[in-house]
Amino acid sequence: MRIKAITMIFVFINVACSPLSELEIPSSPSPPNHWSDFSTSTMPGSGCPLIEGTYLEPPLVHRVGVDPEFVPKDTDDLYSSYIPFYRADREEFSVNESGVSGNSFTIRQPDETQFYFSYISEPTNRLVEYHFQLSEGDFVCRNGQIDFPKTSSYGVIEGMSVNFQIKNILLKDKEGALVIQSTGGPYRGKASRESKEFMFEFIKYLPKND
Repeated sequence: MRIKAITMIFVFINVACSPLSELEIPSSPSPPNHWSDFSTSTMPGSGCPLIEGTYLEPPLVHRVGVDPEFVPKDTDDLYSSYIPFYRADREEFSVNESGVSGNSFTIRQPDETQFYFSYISEPTNRLVEYHFQLSEGDFVCRNGQIDFPKTSSYGVIEGMSVNFQIKNILLKDKEGALVIQSTGGPYRGKASRESKEFMFEFIKYLPKND
């Protein structure tokens, strides 16, 4: 059964006054100077990058314009804060035949329309696998990257004003590492001022070389 989103995060309540203009999420900056350039190669006949492989934890992290108070704790499984697992179909297995260990995760990618993300659940020591499908709207591919649907909200939730949007993507670098790039900032406002408040995060997982 498809897992449903946690409702509190995605509730939209319109404010009574006229909303400000919707802000466009800016293009992400280039990778840090000490990182490899991003790859633009794609699977034949598609705009999808080939992301299949096994990747090591913990990741390398680089952030620009981010208040440390509002970012996830840098745990080994930092990917769980950025990849929308609630959109995917989930299965759990008692036998691990994928070669995944406690300090790595694996992505299988049969074709450009789907991919599987697998890791070991530490509490149960069982293999957990999530199936992302293009046909279900779980992601789209553009120019050598995988885009997840944008999360946004503007209004009031439980008496608190909310105004944010977040866009997360997956891509590879030229050395074979998997990179999660997250861009976040206000959803509505005045572009001349609010657009300067966007923050950029890069989470890089090195490939496991057998």
